Amino acid sequence: MDNNLKRLYQYIDDHKDDIIQELTDICSIKSVSDATSDIKPFGQGCIDAIECMLEKGKKHGFETHNYENYVGKVAFNRHVKESIGVWAHLDVVPEGEDWMSDPYQPVIRDGFLFGRGVNDNKSGAIGTLYILKALKECNIPTKHNIELYCGTSEETGMADMDYFVSHYPCPKFSFVPDMGFPGSCGEFGRVLYHLESKEKCTDVLDIHAGEAYNIIPSYAYAFLKDKEYNFNDLPETIKVTKEETIKIEAFGTNGHVAAPEGKINAIYELTKFLCTLEGLNEKDKEIFDFFTKVNEDPTGHFLNIDKTDEIGQTVSCGSMLLYNDGYVSLGNDCRHCVTDKNERLVNNIIEKAEACNFKAIIKDTSQPYYLDKNSLPIQTITKVFNEYTNSEREVFVSKGGTYAGQLPNAVATGIVYGGYENLPTYLKPGHGSVHQPDECLPIDGFIEGIKLFATMLLAVDEVI
Repeated sequence: MDNNLKRLYQYIDDHKDDIIQELTDICSIKSVSDATSDIKPFGQGCIDAIECMLEKGKKHGFETHNYENYVGKVAFNRHVKESIGVWAHLDVVPEGEDWMSDPYQPVIRDGFLFGRGVNDNKSGAIGTLYILKALKECNIPTKHNIELYCGTSEETGMADMDYFVSHYPCPKFSFVPDMGFPGSCGEFGRVLYHLESKEKCTDVLDIHAGEAYNIIPSYAYAFLKDKEYNFNDLPETIKVTKEETIKIEAFGTNGHVAAPEGKINAIYELTKFLCTLEGLNEKDKEIFDFFTKVNEDPTGHFLNIDKTDEIGQTVSCGSMLLYNDGYVSLGNDCRHCVTDKNERLVNNIIEKAEACNFKAIIKDTSQPYYLDKNSLPIQTITKVFNEYTNSEREVFVSKGGTYAGQLPNAVATGIVYGGYENLPTYLKPGHGSVHQPDECLPIDGFIEGIKLFATMLLAVDEVI
């Protein structure tokens, strides 16, 4: 093994406790991105997270820069012309409910660190910070400046990246440690859209589910007028409470919309129940029947947006239910094949919605991207991973949206290697992973992942 790598690995191992403490520090900040906040651009929590990260960078002797609270940078400046960027995000999804402990007071149990953001994606920021420290303090040479960029609205549409790339130059090559190993050389396209009823509900007084496009919700509810309904033979996922009004609750399992397989979408459970509920107004039933068909098949077949190519299959999930003065809308997150076009999906969504007496509102789109697997950086990343792990795997194309899709010459990769196969048995179903309650990080897998990622970074530094 190269002597520089030996010293780097030893440095990371020796600073394991410091790494976990610094991750705990920044995960104690509630940094849910909120573009509607009076504190711009994304709320005080995100500003606090950037300031915390930049303060850590200064403390460890690096140059820092705050790009108007959209993005922060910690740079190991080698005083050369070109840079390699590493991009992490400091914003987190809403914490949700049913945690074993306070999501913003991270705790260690059985070799895992629990807390919102410990994995997605503050681990990428802290892990990279310690790679910079190892390079600096072990005097390991690099051909490029190595720069850590930390954004603040990755989970809510990536307006931070829109701002940065339109105002500032991007690095020559970028890594985004917000994915699994060995990494992703491309990403599916994305269409965020709402399907809104053109007619008001009669018997439904309120309905709600979900807080973010990219989370399959585990809970949904509706309030109905107090009248006669047939509540016999309730499904296990439905609970009915009768007070001044009637409350219907639906329960499912959280998960990422890019991987809906095996998840129970609480919206689907609720609308499926409502569209067959005896006694509910027939027009109301038609609204919920439409939403049920949209969510019945996560490939988007009902909306004529499904497609499969040699890289993968399109997925589309309704993840938010909203109510406004009687009108109900379903917010959807679609990740589509790299060989498909946003324009085809948008046209088909609008056409199907209109045919069913709904209005389609397109909220955001991003085109797919793909880097050649035979290019030198991708081949280098693949080779490093397979030699490090004694395996044979290839860089893949991801359905998850990361900063890599917004940057030129970028690869999304991991920061955690192994450890999730030994999740504590006391975790409930739908708990423990990213975007779920009890989000956790295997500490040893994190330390191993930092070393693997550093090895990739140094190898790419040599060849580009």
